[in-house]
Amino acid sequence: MKQRGLTLIELLTGLALIAIIATLAAPSFTEFVDSQRRQDTAQQLSSGLRMARAEATLRRQPVIVQALEGKWSEGWHVFIDTNQNQLRDDDEPILAERSGYRNVRVVGNGRLIRRVGFDNTGRPLNNANGTLAVCMKDSPISHYQIAIAVTGRVSLRSAGFSTEPCA
Repeated sequence: MKQRGLTLIELLTGLALIAIIATLAAPSFTEFVDSQRRQDTAQQLSSGLRMARAEATLRRQPVIVQALEGKWSEGWHVFIDTNQNQLRDDDEPILAERSGYRNVRVVGNGRLIRRVGFDNTGRPLNNANGTLAVCMKDSPISHYQIAIAVTGRVSLRSAGFSTEPCA
């Protein structure tokens, strides 16, 4: 009876083809994962800002979204500013917290460099309107921008930017 199977050369040829295909696909997969992380960061941050605005109007107290360690890229937390100093103290409750991704950079302009606060009417504290840009770690290109209007409205944009704050 004749045996059926693969020869060593056929097996090594198949493994070599798989290795070549995997090598070609790896950069595309990495770009896809980074793109998803940027999109997730932009959506989570805009959601956190909207939640902070809603909580400020519901609780009739200022609510602050503050960058962790002074950098939006590290993440942020949302807290009730009971003593109205716009900084998180140990006795102030945290409503939400989010950590950042390693390859995603978030840059705030103007008064949004470290924190955004909303008063009891939903307007930004200190007229802190501006944009937060979500960028690749080492790239000057922004794929998403979160705009905060003077009225407190938070909007997420993915195209049509007039400037590049990531540069």
